[in-house]
Order: sequence, then structure tokens, then C-alpha cells
Amino acid sequence: MTPQALSNVKVIEFSDFISGPYCGKLLSNMGAQVIKVEKPGLGDKARSYGPFPQHIPHPEKSGLFLFLNTNKSGITLDVASADGLKIFQELIKWADILIEDHSVKEIERLGLTYAALKKINPSLIMTSITPFGQTGPFKDYKGNDLIAAHAGTEGFGNPDEGVKDPASMPPLKVPNHAADFMCGLTAAACTLGALLGRKNGGQGQHIDLSKQEAVASITRQQLAYYSVMEETPSREWGRKKFGGFLYPCRDGYVVIWIGPHYHLVVKMMGDPDWSKEEMFANPLMRNNYIVELNQLITAWTLEHTAVEINNLALEYGVPCSLVRSVKDLIADEQLAYRNFWQEIDHPVAGKLKYPGAPFKLSTTPGIINRPAPLLGEHNDIVYGEILKYSQEQLTKMKQAGII
Repeated sequence: MTPQALSNVKVIEFSDFISGPYCGKLLSNMGAQVIKVEKPGLGDKARSYGPFPQHIPHPEKSGLFLFLNTNKSGITLDVASADGLKIFQELIKWADILIEDHSVKEIERLGLTYAALKKINPSLIMTSITPFGQTGPFKDYKGNDLIAAHAGTEGFGNPDEGVKDPASMPPLKVPNHAADFMCGLTAAACTLGALLGRKNGGQGQHIDLSKQEAVASITRQQLAYYSVMEETPSREWGRKKFGGFLYPCRDGYVVIWIGPHYHLVVKMMGDPDWSKEEMFANPLMRNNYIVELNQLITAWTLEHTAVEINNLALEYGVPCSLVRSVKDLIADEQLAYRNFWQEIDHPVAGKLKYPGAPFKLSTTPGIINRPAPLLGEHNDIVYGEILKYSQEQLTKMKQAGII
């Protein structure tokens, strides 16, 4: 097989749910050997989250867990026990990277601080994901996707088109754990940076990743607006003055980017008479009449299907997209052409269609070739072949609840 970019990189994933596991998944997509550490009997919290086939909960059939943990080896280990801690420290000696998402207090209680672990493995890269970082007055606060979204101001600007009554319609979090996934993506990026730094003659290091900061780093226009104008952007209806807009059609929605493409948009619409009026034709005046412009464009889009408008946009060079449902995405011809969807056979969940690696590396391709691990599936391989424990020792550790 063609070597992958991270084929020789060894990772311990001591993380639950989404952010840490998504970081591990992105590294494993590039060939890293990722060993996922789960609690004996319970496993990753994501195993209890759906969706489940036929809506029947099952720890080996969670769609969320199956997606997040492809390509990984899975072991069970009670790190809180003395013997479990000793085994974990042996894994740290083996590893290049540790991904963990436990609280500062929990890591200190377990004796797994970076200061302690770098004595065991000076070249270790330890990526710590917490709601508010390792320092500061909020360092011990708990958090989740909802808290990260609002603490980082992601929720303030949503819905992006504004609301008719800001007083009665509060900020709205983006759905589907977007903040958690953004934190996982950020964790993967900075972990690769630390890995590259170590390769170039540096040492191991501790990565302190705050979910609040990861989300705050993508606030973009709102942050820029405040930095330049020293004013908080309004959430009033129609506040958006530039860029793309969402328009209803006969059978769905499209988003059209007007911006510098006004002349192409109105040409696509047949050059209506109103488009030549100075209030719209003059780009310096147009933004003051954006509500009226949107009403006129909406009247036109409602006369067409989303596909008709999308085809016209392609013909006239207008930046446009259908607003796809998940069903539409599965059938998307562009994704099919690029082999984005992959069918993976899991021993319990069966054959399911998964999103593939979200990138194409020409010489070191990303590959998903293994399903998510069963709970403790690779105990014998990791403890027996890597750490050299005997079968008798493994049996005793299992009986004691250590693995």
C-alpha cells in the first residue's frame, strides 16, 4: 500500500464524545496509529448517543461513534486504578501524541499532567482540550457544545439573516455539535504543527486548547466589525448588507452571492426594468436598499424550482448553491464523482455508508479502511503484542476490572 502521511505516528486517544475523537479521526485518516482508550464496561459516551438503526440503542451501533472512530484500535482501561495508571504510563512511553479532554483537576488527580508525563516521554506531544483552557478564572468550569458555541459568540450571529425581534428571539446555536467539531479540527491542526516542530529539531510540548478560543477564532465579520467600529453588530432583520442571501423557491431554497455579481444576477433574471434604477444599479446606494432588492429577487425565485435557478446560475456565472438536505447530499453527483462516500462493514452494525476523508493528498492519500472498534476489541493486540503482557496477566486484569 502507498505510505500515508502519518504512517509512523503513534497516538493515544484518551477522550470522549466528539472533539478529541474527531481530532484522532483526522490523524488516523492520514495513517496515524490511533489507540482509543475507553472505560471498561461503559466505553466512550458517544456510544450512548444516536442515531441508532431502527431507533434501538446499542453501544456498538451509534452512528455518531461509528463515524468518529473509524481506523482506530480500541482498548479498555481503568486509568483511575493503580495498575491501570501504570499501564497507561507504559502506553505513554510508546506514543508520540496524547489527545485528552479531561478537566484540569481530573488530570491532576490522576497524576497525568504534562509535567509528569514528559518525565516518562520527553518527546511526547500532549493535546489537552478543555472548555476554557488550562489557565484563567474559568479553567475549572465545565462545558459542552452549547456552552462553547455561546462562550465563543458563534450563537450571537445566528440566524445570519437576523431576526425580526431581537428582544424575544435569543441567539441560536448552530446544530449538530458544530462547536465540538471545530474544536476537534483545531486540535488536529495544532497537533500537526507540534509534530512538525518536533521533527525539525524541537521537543515534545503541551498544547493547551480552549474550546471557547477555538470557536471565538471563527467569529470573523462580527469580530472585525467590533474591532474597526467599536460597536456590537446588530441582530436586526435585514442587517446583512453584503454577500450571499438565502432565497425561497417553489420547492426549496437556494443561496445566491450577490456582492460584486449584481450585474450577472439581474442578467440571469432577464434584466428586469427595476434593476436599472439608480437605487439598485449604483453599488454605493444598493446596500441601503438591500431589503427591497431581496424582496424583488425573492418574487422571482418563487417562480422557479431550486434546480432551475441553480442551472441558470451556472449558465450566467452566478455563485449559487442549492440548499441541500442530508438526503440530497447522499445523492450529490459531485461527491459521488470524488468517491467521498465509502461503504464500511462493521461486525455488529453491518454495512453503512460513511463520509470519507475530507481531503485528497496526491502522494499520501487519506484512507478509511477499518470500522470503529468494538469495546475492548484490541486489548489482546495492544497489551499482548505492544506492551508484552501474557495472556494470564490479561485474564487477571480483566477479572479485576482493570481492562
